Amino acid sequence: MIDYWVMSFHFIMLGISLAAPVGPIKLEMIKKGVHGGFWPSWLVGLGAASADLIFMASIFLGLSPFLRIHVVQIGMLLIGIGMLTTLGISSIKEAITSKITLHLDGNQSTSKAPYWTGFLLALMNPFNFVFWFGVYGGALQAIPPHYGEITAIQFSLFIIAGIVLWNVNIAFTVHYFRTLINEYVIRWITGLAGLGLVGFAIHLTAKLIRSVLSM
Repeated sequence: MIDYWVMSFHFIMLGISLAAPVGPIKLEMIKKGVHGGFWPSWLVGLGAASADLIFMASIFLGLSPFLRIHVVQIGMLLIGIGMLTTLGISSIKEAITSKITLHLDGNQSTSKAPYWTGFLLALMNPFNFVFWFGVYGGALQAIPPHYGEITAIQFSLFIIAGIVLWNVNIAFTVHYFRTLINEYVIRWITGLAGLGLVGFAIHLTAKLIRSVLSM
């Protein structure tokens, strides 16, 4: 029983480790949280966690070979680049030209579909492939053989729990600290988030070029 809880804690920490690095999803969570508060930020993270759940399920169902097909990966890279570029440019324009206000009631949570933004960002992010088909696959192999498939699924859900916990932490932090900053700082945060998203798009573009040249 002790081994079970130790393994559970290990997988929760694995999920937190996956969610902790600042990437496109965290930048979008911060941007949405600064403007709309907890709920828009949280919904971005929830959408991303839903996409992670799909990746996890695909491994159990044996679909990982399909997602490793070169053409499929290139298609997902193209969609990911398009999304990141659009979000990044939109954020930069908003920081420069828009009148920025805080929505303390969080009404933006439904107006710009933050859940689906987070979902698609995670689903089309090739960095998620590295985790789910690499680190996660290795973690499954590390589960002792006397544990059955049901327990392995439970351990996998603990990874999702770790991701969700960290996303809740980000959403709460941004929500409460945003009341301490003014419009000038919000413009800088929005603009830097936009630059970060465009930077990730450029990185994916380089990866796309390498993938096409290797065909």
